[in-house]
Amino acid sequence: MFLLRCFKPKFYKKSKSTTSYMKIRLDIVRKKRTAMVRNYKTDIANFLKNEQDCESYRRAELLLEELRIISCYDLIERFCDCISENLPLMLKKRECPEECREAVSSLIYATAWVPDVPELKDLRAVFTKRFGNFTASSVNHELVEKTGSRRLPSRELKIQTLKDIANEFSINWDPTALKLMLLTETSALQIEGKMETGADGPKIEREKSIIDDQSEDESVLSESTWRGDLLSKGSFSSSSSSSSSPSSLRRESVRKKKKRKEILPYGIISPTYNDEKTQEEKEE
Repeated sequence: MFLLRCFKPKFYKKSKSTTSYMKIRLDIVRKKRTAMVRNYKTDIANFLKNEQDCESYRRAELLLEELRIISCYDLIERFCDCISENLPLMLKKRECPEECREAVSSLIYATAWVPDVPELKDLRAVFTKRFGNFTASSVNHELVEKTGSRRLPSRELKIQTLKDIANEFSINWDPTALKLMLLTETSALQIEGKMETGADGPKIEREKSIIDDQSEDESVLSESTWRGDLLSKGSFSSSSSSSSSPSSLRRESVRKKKKRKEILPYGIISPTYNDEKTQEEKEE
């Protein structure tokens, strides 16, 4: 019981001091971000006056990023105020009360996404030691959208930001030229993408034709070797079957000449009736 009483004031003091330091830190970093926002607005106004719509459009994205971070700071400060108000209630319960569950879980979640506030790590260690881990469902949805997704701002949001700055600095600015330029850029990118995807078709056809040519060459080579083997076998059998007499040698030489005329130009094997004639002459 004595140890429990000693732990409670320590938790109270640590939470109170950490939230106080965190609010001081948030004020410092917010001032820096706010100064950056003013500089970006001034630059955008100058670009709009000089009709440099492209540069003002690029700066609008940087401006929106700074505004996103500042909105995260505002949410964290609101959660710190909620914890400071409910610290006496948190001391009475061993589990995190429903009144500050969203604030505690959101601050623990923000530790990984807001590096400008190192006090968040100390506060996470204090809360997880006392209450354990928290589920992601209890985290504030607005904080998750501003930190977790980090999507690029849309074209309409950037143009609307430029309109607001033009109205703020009393600049007569027409966004029609900027919209036409952005449309032409997107259409050019789409055409280029279609050309790149369409270029793969002829490339594939060329590769297929090369493969077919190679296969045809291989088939021609294999066919020529096969025909050469048959020719060599035929000449060997004919020479072995012929007789050794002079008349038969003359007839064999004449037959070979005729056979060469029939075989070499076209690769056709001579018919078998020549062998039958030689056998009949031998019998005679």
